[in-house]
Formats: sequence, C-alpha cells, structure tokens
Amino acid sequence: MQAGLDQAADQPPELGRDSTSFARRVLGLLWRHPGLLWNQLWEEYRNRWGILQEQRRGDGFSAAPLKLNLNLTRRCNLKCRMCPQYRYSHEGPEGLSWYNPKRELPLTAWTDLFDQVASYSPWLYLTGGEPTLYQDFANLVREAKKRKLPVHLQTNGTRLAEQAELLVTQGVELVTVSLDGPAEIHNLIRGGDGVFRRGSAGIAALLATRQRLQEPGPLLILNCTISKANLASLNQMTPLALELGADLLQLQHTMFNSPDQVSRHNHLVSPRWAQAHGLDLVFPSILAGEFYESEIGPEDLPLLKERLGQVIKTAQGRLKLAFLPNLSLDELGSYYLDLRYPRLQLCKFLWKGCPILPDGTVSPCLHVTAGKITEAPLEEIWNGARMRNFRRVISPGLLPGCVRCCNRSYH
Repeated sequence: MQAGLDQAADQPPELGRDSTSFARRVLGLLWRHPGLLWNQLWEEYRNRWGILQEQRRGDGFSAAPLKLNLNLTRRCNLKCRMCPQYRYSHEGPEGLSWYNPKRELPLTAWTDLFDQVASYSPWLYLTGGEPTLYQDFANLVREAKKRKLPVHLQTNGTRLAEQAELLVTQGVELVTVSLDGPAEIHNLIRGGDGVFRRGSAGIAALLATRQRLQEPGPLLILNCTISKANLASLNQMTPLALELGADLLQLQHTMFNSPDQVSRHNHLVSPRWAQAHGLDLVFPSILAGEFYESEIGPEDLPLLKERLGQVIKTAQGRLKLAFLPNLSLDELGSYYLDLRYPRLQLCKFLWKGCPILPDGTVSPCLHVTAGKITEAPLEEIWNGARMRNFRRVISPGLLPGCVRCCNRSYH
C-alpha cells in the first residue's frame, strides 16, 4: 500500500468535512475518559502554583510527572531539514546508547512501566524518531489503554493509514501529524517525494475511521514547524488544515542553536562541573550533529510577521490555533535573531515531564542521565539524587543550551 501511495500524484485525497465541533469532541473524550478532566485540572494547578512552590522549596523534589515522553525508537523513515536528531550513522555516536536500534526496549519493559504509573495516570506522549516504527507499537498502545492511560501520538503521518483502526478503536486521545505546507514544500522539508501524499492519506484514513465508528477521538492536531523553507507558504496552512479536517493547527517556532552558543554551553557543562553538581552526563552535552542552525535572518522577519498575521486572521472563528512557544509578532525578532536576549529564566519541564529514551534511559535533556527504568522503579529515578540535583541546578536560571528549547518558559 505504501508503495502505491508513493507512486500516486502528490495531491491531498478527497476528505469529507466532519461537522462535529471541536468542543463537542473534547466533551466526548471527557465523557469516555472522565480521568482526563482531573488530569487537566491537576496540570493547571501544577503550572500555576505547584511547580513554583517546589522550586522555591529548593530541595529538588517533585510531585509525580504529568507526562511521560516515551521515545520508543530513534529510527525514522524521513530526514527532515530542521530535525536535531543525530543521523550521521546508523547506531549513533559512541556513548549515546539510545540511538542503537538493537537496544530498543522490549514491550515487557514498557508494560512494567505502565503498571507502575497507572495509579496516577500520566499522559503517554509517544514520540521518536518515528514511533510507529517500534516493532511492537500496536501492542504497546493496547497495553497502555488496558490501564486507561491517556495517549498522545506524535507522528510524521507516513504510516498513519495502517494504524488508523488501532488508534480509533483503542481510544487514543490525541494524534499530532507533522505538516509543514503544501505538497511541494512539505516534501522538500521532510526529505522525499510522496511524503505529503502518504501523510494526507493517513489523515484521511484516521478521520474516516473516527467518523465511521462514531468516536470523538483521536483529536487531530497538525503541527507546522516554521523554517525559512516554508515562510512564504505559511498563509496556506489554515486552508490546508481545514481541507484535511484538522481539529487544531499548531505552528511551532523552530528549536535551534548556534555553534558559538553550543561552544559556550559545552565549556560550562564540563565533566568537572557535572561532578561538582552531582550529575551524570554523556559528554559533550550538545553534540555537533544534534542541533539545528536557524536560517531565518533579518530580511525574513517582515514576511514571517505578515504570514503569521494572515494565519491568525483566516483561522479566526474557523479553526483552533496554537503557537509553540506562544510568542507575539513583536517578539519574533528577538527570538530568531538574538540568542543572548534576556528572557525569563524559568523551566517547569523538569517538574512535570519525564523523557524516557529507547533503551530505557531517563534523560530530561542535554545528555543528563538519571537512571534506567530497567534497573530501578521510575518513582526512585524521578526523585532520585541525580534528578533532584539537576532541578536544583536549573531552578536559579537556565543553561546556555536551553536558549531555544521548546519546553522552557518564555513568559
């Protein structure tokens, strides 16, 4: 089937618009999964008050994570221009064991984790690489839903058609599909002919299955990563999202860095520094092949602001819209052009999100490692000495490598 899609013309398939409103779908999901309301209320409390109280306390302890970021595999079937994932060799650089596909966790290790966290039901954010390439992806989703864990799948969409029935029947709540523009632009950015066609066909299959089975979910989010390559076509994203039947369109400002900033970071985050702060790291903290350099310059800002203004205008009253991070048009210049611009020095992610890499390594970011879920219960790792020490390091202010992280706070 996939080969046939590749050979087809790169045009979106015919999609029937589902008249069910975004609000009704959300209410439908809450009705089917009442625990989601508690999750949302608890997250709101944590964001507004709880995390800040824990940071002021200064001991590095945190309440249980709100989200587990499960990097099921680092393998991917695309080569996206702005992706910070290391792709220079099949097994990745020496020392970063999570890039080696032979070290990917078996399903039993993930299901053991699900048993540990079922009592407080955090979101499972399935990502990668391309998470649907994980050899036991379908059974992993089934095991998660057996324990009534909320699931959010992040995918490039090229394998979505074959997963549509699974995602709808198992009650997966959210699916985010990467889509950076119309066919020609998306294929250029994501690295291959037919990528747009396969992604849009997957979206069509998902929504058709959802409608056929009269299920409220998954909610479909389209995520457009902003880069120089798609600036001129950003104003086409609202019509495209409406045509494809998305529930929400998210425009993501690129995560990027510069060689100078990376050098500053790695000079600071040295083995001696890590030892002094009680941290375990794989050095260098930021690898040369693991960051993206933005190509957007001063000459691009007028077009960027104009196009985003058009997106906001055309989406009003027609489509739910979100930005990550949520910046005003006036803030775009300092975001893209000035990495030294003084911004709020605040990260809440270490208190609410727990990334787990394909080999089971708990690594919040920047090659900091806190343990392995195959060697200790998550509860012990989450509030173990290494995680508490890292939270104490980050509480007073961020590191140079945090400069354009999507998880930091900008306001």
